[in-house]
Amino acid sequence: MATTTPNFGWPVPTSTDLVKNGATAIEGLGDAIDASLLDLKGGTTGQVLAKATNTDMDFSWVAQDDSNAIQNAIVDAKGDLVAATAADTPARLAVGTNNALLTADSSQATGLKYAGLWTTFTPTISGVTLGNGSKSGSYCQIADTVFFRVVMTLGSTTSITAEIDLTLPTTASGYSTLDFMNVSNQVYDASASAFYASTANIAVGNTVRVGTLNTSGTYGSFSQLGNGVPITFASGDSISWQGLYRTS
Repeated sequence: MATTTPNFGWPVPTSTDLVKNGATAIEGLGDAIDASLLDLKGGTTGQVLAKATNTDMDFSWVAQDDSNAIQNAIVDAKGDLVAATAADTPARLAVGTNNALLTADSSQATGLKYAGLWTTFTPTISGVTLGNGSKSGSYCQIADTVFFRVVMTLGSTTSITAEIDLTLPTTASGYSTLDFMNVSNQVYDASASAFYASTANIAVGNTVRVGTLNTSGTYGSFSQLGNGVPITFASGDSISWQGLYRTS
C-alpha cells in the first residue's frame, strides 16, 4: 500500500506493494513532484526566483530590481544618496555642490540638505539714503552658526541721516555672550586709500546696529570708527560689516 513523503506528502510505494500498485504510486509521485515544481518553469534571462506567498513551493519569477527592494533607478548620478521621506519610503537625495556640507533639516522632504556655501542676500540698511550708491551682502551658514559680510559703497547722492541698522540674512537667537560675536566695521577712505575699523555689538533678532552718527552732513561720520576720531565719508568710500552669530 502506497504511503507519502514526510515533508510534501508525495505518494511513494512501499516495499510490500504489488507491482501494479507500486507503478501507480510511482506515477502519483511523478505527478505530485511535477505539480509542486510548476512555479519553477518559465522566467526570462536576468530574472530571479522569489517567494510569491508563504505557501510551500509557491514561487514567481521577478526582475532583479525587485519591487520590494531599493531600485537601481533611484540614483541618477555619482554622489547621489538614498534617504527616506517617510517610514519604508526610500527617495533620492541628489548630490550637493562641491564643498557643501550634508546637514539635517526637518523642513526638507528627506530631512536632509546640503549647505555651508556662501550665498548672496540683499540687506536692508536703514539710516541711509543710498541714492546712486550700492550695497551687497553674502553669508554662509554652518549648522546654527552664520558668518556674514555686508558692503555699502557711497555715491554722490548718498546721505547718512541717522544711526545705521542693517538686517541680517537670518534671525539671530536670544542675546548672550555665547550666542554672538561682535560685528566688525571697516571703512575704506578712497581719497586716502586707507581702511579704518572698529567693532559694534550685535542686537537680538534679525537687525544689527552697526554705528552711531557723529556729525551731520552729506555723508556723515561714525564716532566709533578711526580710534574715536570722526571720519567724514565721501563718494566712492565704502563701509563693510562682517561678523557671526547663532540661530539657535
